[in-house]
Amino acid sequence: MNDEEFQTYIDTCLDELERKQQHLIDTFGFGSFDKFEHDFEKEELYLIKNDKILVKAKIIPIGSFNTESGTWMWGWANEAFPKGLRGKAAKLKELKAVTGFEMFGNDMAEIDEDMAWEISGMSLDILGFEGVYRAPANKTLYFYAMEQVASVNL
Repeated sequence: MNDEEFQTYIDTCLDELERKQQHLIDTFGFGSFDKFEHDFEKEELYLIKNDKILVKAKIIPIGSFNTESGTWMWGWANEAFPKGLRGKAAKLKELKAVTGFEMFGNDMAEIDEDMAWEISGMSLDILGFEGVYRAPANKTLYFYAMEQVASVNL
């Protein structure tokens, strides 16, 4: 992929990401939750409002962005995630073959938050998932690809 083709790919993926995110906002109220929790053993993310789980989703960690250092670490390289999740995230290494860019095969890269969203969009293209959840934790933003997003009726 040359630079122009790469930019077109990014733009296409971002358009699709925006469409998917809008669907999550319209259907499930994304952006209105008080907090989130995750259960990595179950590979699930829970979105909570007024101390009630309202939405759950299956997740794969795309990666994490440290806002202080401006560094990205791929989910498949982050040992904070269980081996099973890292294995599923390793599918994103396909981005190196798709784009021809080395950064998609390296454990870490120096990027900005906009690029973290671009990576998330490209990751959804590879995985075919329903959307992305950006989970803040101190100076780190974790990006999760989500599938099987569903309302929880307790």
